[in-house]
Amino acid sequence: MKNSMAETVVRRPRVLVVEDHEDTRKLILATLRLRNLDTESAADSDTGLEKFNSFKPDLVLLDIMMPGRLDGLGMCRQIRADAGDAVKIAFVTAKGQSADFANGRSAKADAYIVKPFGPIKFLETVDWLLV
Repeated sequence: MKNSMAETVVRRPRVLVVEDHEDTRKLILATLRLRNLDTESAADSDTGLEKFNSFKPDLVLLDIMMPGRLDGLGMCRQIRADAGDAVKIAFVTAKGQSADFANGRSAKADAYIVKPFGPIKFLETVDWLLV
């Protein structure tokens, strides 16, 4: 009789990046690669919602100002309506005024990262959200 060992397949955390500026999107994706995360990206909210539904991310990183049917705040609200608290959401945006933070909290985001950001603090926030 053969000894069989059950293989355990560990799924890497999935992160969806929705950012309309290509250079910023590439920078975020390159930074996430340092954590060996499974990533997808979109340049607008319409594509972002499609990828959210097909990719099933653990974390969504959203810009606030983006093209598409919804801005980042609307996309955050839509994800919360569809997935509840099962997925973490963080805004990664240049909008850093106190009213912007309040809007992010109102949309039920879990975190708020202001651009420009340093890679160490960015990854600390991602790590915290994926725990």
